[in-house]
Amino acid sequence: MAFDLLIRGGRLLDGTGSPALRADLAITDGRIGAIGALSEREADAVIDASGRFVAPGFIDEHSHSDVTFLVDPHAQSMVRQGVTTLIVGLCGMSAAPVTDETREEYRRGAPLFGFDGYEWSWDSVAGYMETVRSIRPSVNVGTLVGHQPVRAVATGAASRPATADESAQMARLIEEALEQGARGFSTGLTYQHTVFADTDEIVAAAKPLKRHGFGYHTHMRGQAANLLKSVREAISIAERAGCPLVISHLYPAGREVWGQAGAAVELVEKARERGVDASWDVTPWLRGGGPLAQSLPLWMREGGLDATLERLSDPELRVRAGAELESGTDGTSMRPDWDDYLVCRANLPENRGWMGRTIGEIAAERGEPPVDAAMKMLAEDDAGFWIAPTIKCDADIDMLLAHPLGVPTADAFALSPEGPLAYQDRPNSYGTFPRVLGRYVRERGVLTWETAVQKMTSIPASRVGVWDRGVLRPGLKADVVVFDPSTVIEKADYERPQEYPIGIDWVVVNGEVTVSPQGHTGARAGEVI
Repeated sequence: MAFDLLIRGGRLLDGTGSPALRADLAITDGRIGAIGALSEREADAVIDASGRFVAPGFIDEHSHSDVTFLVDPHAQSMVRQGVTTLIVGLCGMSAAPVTDETREEYRRGAPLFGFDGYEWSWDSVAGYMETVRSIRPSVNVGTLVGHQPVRAVATGAASRPATADESAQMARLIEEALEQGARGFSTGLTYQHTVFADTDEIVAAAKPLKRHGFGYHTHMRGQAANLLKSVREAISIAERAGCPLVISHLYPAGREVWGQAGAAVELVEKARERGVDASWDVTPWLRGGGPLAQSLPLWMREGGLDATLERLSDPELRVRAGAELESGTDGTSMRPDWDDYLVCRANLPENRGWMGRTIGEIAAERGEPPVDAAMKMLAEDDAGFWIAPTIKCDADIDMLLAHPLGVPTADAFALSPEGPLAYQDRPNSYGTFPRVLGRYVRERGVLTWETAVQKMTSIPASRVGVWDRGVLRPGLKADVVVFDPSTVIEKADYERPQEYPIGIDWVVVNGEVTVSPQGHTGARAGEVI
């Protein structure tokens, strides 16, 4: 019997970290049918992988594409990187659960859901997953359950720690989400209203994870002066809740704390010695990215988005907030360098001319001091615009990425340079995984090919309990990437963030060729996992 697809002549990196093996790989009925010397076997289609590596499809364990593939199911910017599986619901912001009372305020206030072109018709994780399944995206999708929506249901988005009864209600909501297929629980402890949660609240909410065997993924309190304190809190939460820990996008943020990666790693390693299954992911870009509003002092953020916008309309309060932001006195944010604070996303269409320019440049054009311009821009953009400052250094990122516990992640969106998602964002959305292969393996030798592929496949798969992907083995799902080790590299940068990478020749999702040398084939074979 003929195979559906035969990939022959390549060197297989099977995802386990084992040395590359020259072998052919056959696919039938959406699964890997055989591996070995298969060149004489018949197949309906053949890919010549001579001079290429053949690897499992890459898994991004930290994606914010929760609704972008509802707008455009082709997930162009991700699948063309070789990403075949996206895990969403990170940083405390999942698409469910919501109620009729919380849905619209959450959609308006959470920075990940402000895209046009989709209808929010679900209220539960099960409903969200069914919606994703119905649109048939080009990539596989799994979700965590986020702290922000369950907290909004339980507390009304209160600007205070939850009560014991409210924490218990959150735990019940999280239990329901896990039973419906969520693959973990996430927090974003710098974002609106969840910033007011205390440690006890999160521990109580996280306790259902132990029974289900899934992890606690956290965007911590801060990564500047309070980096190590934040790591200690994250470890404490996982230890008390009895669950695995994944620290999201771990790095020291800002020159004042560069070099503290080693101390953060030591805290994690000591926790593992005590039996805590702790690890992290890291974005391999020196610029960060996120809403400037999350750097506002807490008093500006009490009462929700409308209260924040009302305070931003008051010139005296803007001046006070700007002075506190510039001083960095709360320890959660680094002191801003306005000439380096690049605007990478705007909430309102009329402000998208800011993107690709620094706040310093915009302020000079407006004839205003940068801090005043920044505060006014927040008011003008419904507190929604994002900045991408240079907050990391190579030495820290190299250490965190090379360590056995660190995996690369894009922390970005599935976008497209054409259609409803065609607006500027950070290059993370288009080039992260080819960047790891091209720069951190081929050019700089921070990782080997085998280790890099393992960190992008089997390790993230195990963290979210995906056991039929992430490794090349007969019988497993046929998610496969064929890439050229001599050319693979990102082309996107902060001036041209919407460029597809080169060197990712073929991408197969559940046995369907989704990317070929001619581009996206139109295939939409992704599954909900």
